Amino acid sequence: MAVKLFLIRHGQTLWNKEGRYQGSKDIDLTEVGVKQAMLAAGYLKDVDFSSIYSSPLKRAVNTADIINKVNKGKDLDIIIRENLKEMNFGKWEGMKFEQLGKVFSDDFRHWLSDPYNNCPTGGESFRQVKERATAEIENIVKENEGVGNVAVVTHGGVILSVLIYWLQIPLPRWRSIVLDQGAINIAVIDRDFPYVSTINFTGHLNSVYDSSGDRIIKTYSRFRIDDNKSKEI
Repeated sequence: MAVKLFLIRHGQTLWNKEGRYQGSKDIDLTEVGVKQAMLAAGYLKDVDFSSIYSSPLKRAVNTADIINKVNKGKDLDIIIRENLKEMNFGKWEGMKFEQLGKVFSDDFRHWLSDPYNNCPTGGESFRQVKERATAEIENIVKENEGVGNVAVVTHGGVILSVLIYWLQIPLPRWRSIVLDQGAINIAVIDRDFPYVSTINFTGHLNSVYDSSGDRIIKTYSRFRIDDNKSKEI
């Protein structure tokens, strides 16, 4: 029997707002983040979730709690899974994006060139995130066969790794998918095959189109250009 997964990124935190690497640090939601979670909950209020899973980090747990409160009158226990935690960025956590090229220039350049195999300083590689995240999602699917709708509240890196795995996106294009805070991604898993119907849906967050999320694209683009320059030297 098919399982429909709703992969939901947590709402905004202060470090998201400030452009800091967050990773395994337990940073709570801002007022904007709470509002984003409430808007996601409102958009999904008619979905009859049979289970709600969450990363143990409070920005995800608090988002999951808000979604749970409007889950068609149910009061589910939030199921915590360690493997849904965000990528561990090691010594980079708490630092702003632009600082890394100065403080950890070699490690940062290596990571940009091949994040699948290279790790942030003292952290984990994208390969490690992909392996634990996809294994956990497969466990969740097995645990919910035949029960319908399942919410999984987690982080951008985790969702990105799962989408790349499902869609078989070439690793050099790993940053081609942008995931906003409070975004909803939907896939039906039927006999181990993923049917992805929604990626980075944010229509519930703004009444009209908002391009503020393009900030992260500009950041990634600058890093890619800088890294290409370093390869030419």
